[in-house]
Amino acid sequence: MDQYAYEASDKTGRVIKGLVEADSIDAAEDIIRYNKLIILEIKPYLTPNEKLTSFFSSIFKKVGARDKAVFAKQLSTMINAGLPLMEALKSLTKQTPNRNLVTVIYKVIALIEKGRSFSFALSQFPSVFPPVFVSMVRSGEASGKMDKVLGDLADQLEGDYAMRSKIKSAMVYPIFIMSVMGGVGVFALVFILPKLETTFTESGGKLPVTTMLLIQLSHFMINFWYIVLLVIVGGIVFLKYFSAIEAGQRTMGWLALKVPIFKKVNLGMYIAIFARTLGLLVVGGVPIIRSLSMVSMSIGNVLIERELKQAILEVEKGVPLSVPISKSKYFPPLVSSMISVGEQTGKLDAILLNLATIYENETNDLIKGLTALLEPAIMLIIGIGVAFLVISIILPIFQLSSVF
Repeated sequence: MDQYAYEASDKTGRVIKGLVEADSIDAAEDIIRYNKLIILEIKPYLTPNEKLTSFFSSIFKKVGARDKAVFAKQLSTMINAGLPLMEALKSLTKQTPNRNLVTVIYKVIALIEKGRSFSFALSQFPSVFPPVFVSMVRSGEASGKMDKVLGDLADQLEGDYAMRSKIKSAMVYPIFIMSVMGGVGVFALVFILPKLETTFTESGGKLPVTTMLLIQLSHFMINFWYIVLLVIVGGIVFLKYFSAIEAGQRTMGWLALKVPIFKKVNLGMYIAIFARTLGLLVVGGVPIIRSLSMVSMSIGNVLIERELKQAILEVEKGVPLSVPISKSKYFPPLVSSMISVGEQTGKLDAILLNLATIYENETNDLIKGLTALLEPAIMLIIGIGVAFLVISIILPIFQLSSVF
């Protein structure tokens, strides 16, 4: 049997963390509920060695959201065309370019051949297929509408991927410019400045403070380049590891919601993901408590995840979802108002999907504005960099030429 780590709450609201052994995640949930606990989060338990392996695997053996979206879309199309599930999966092993995903598909096929359900087979690979994906597939199995469910799931994955990609794309240009500037600076320090240093010192003239600073930096880069390289590589590895642990996730979550300019974009993205994922789960007939638990784990920000877990406790007591959402310091009043309307009219799923569309459009507009704002800011930074080089290198050369 496998072990599952869970976070749950008892009737008094006390949060309990522990491990449970079960044949599947569904069986683990049943055991926890049997003990009269409210599930806030449940996932496969990993030993320290397995966590380390998973950490490096996430770097070198990644299956991205785009890969999963294409997988769901192609599988939906094949099933809709009348192709049996097993034949469709075997066909995907020949069409899928991501070899890591192909390996997982083969393992899923092997489990189905042993009599396991499709949803159970997917649940055995939580690093590739998260709980939301598995629950949607399970609802498709129960309703007999696997093709539609997979199509909706693909649309959701593509929407989330597109939104996150737009935010990343908005940062590509400034990162590229800053990288080029850094590369030019390093080239000047290592190859150009040493050749000019002798000329500067032999002239006997007083050099600008910035020039002296660059000369000292040049010496350090040439003599201790391996330290610089070690710091850069170590910094990248540390950031990757830090973002994977709880303290790092809290810090990253706080920064995402506090840094000016970016906080509105990030919050809009989180709300859109929350509304669309919850809406699709409600459409699929997944119970609201379980839906909220899965949404909290897929939102991508531990601070919002914490508030959603608090909402689960209140909803479990019979409080409408709109009430804890209205108390949240992250969700705007529009969100709780629309959820309240959905609860009163019995159309919560449609309201949530409409809400997702609203925030997706709003976030896209914010990203366009952010991109337009970054361009003049980058030009200003380039101007400052050029001015610094002129003062530090060009000006001393000009002074020397005027003396001779």
